[in-house]
Amino acid sequence: MNIPHGECFISVDEDIICIKSVGAFNLEGIIKANQDVEVVVRSFGQKRFKLLIDYSEIEGATPEAYDKLNECNIWLNSQNMIAKAVVIHSAVNLTLLGIRAPARNLQNDKNFENKVTAMEWLKLQS
Repeated sequence: MNIPHGECFISVDEDIICIKSVGAFNLEGIIKANQDVEVVVRSFGQKRFKLLIDYSEIEGATPEAYDKLNECNIWLNSQNMIAKAVVIHSAVNLTLLGIRAPARNLQNDKNFENKVTAMEWLKLQS
């Protein structure tokens, strides 16, 4: 088994799950991140939640990691997610995310340049 690459930090602020991804993700890294996210989402039970995804320090991912990310988004689409704000600076990473994670198209999902405006937008979603 390969060593997981990429780090995922998760915190919760009321009904907002904040996820910060750092580095370059391989398959093992994204599997671990997805498992960690799933644990937190499941802890909400039937309560509705929002996601703030911070990709400002992400370097990219392998094609297999993007496939697993899309699987996670498919799963999120079946949960009680109200909205998802994505902070992302790289146009290349944003393009890859759009191509490799099409399940996002079914979400109330918006991209932002910074966390402050992302959080403001999330707080308005209901």
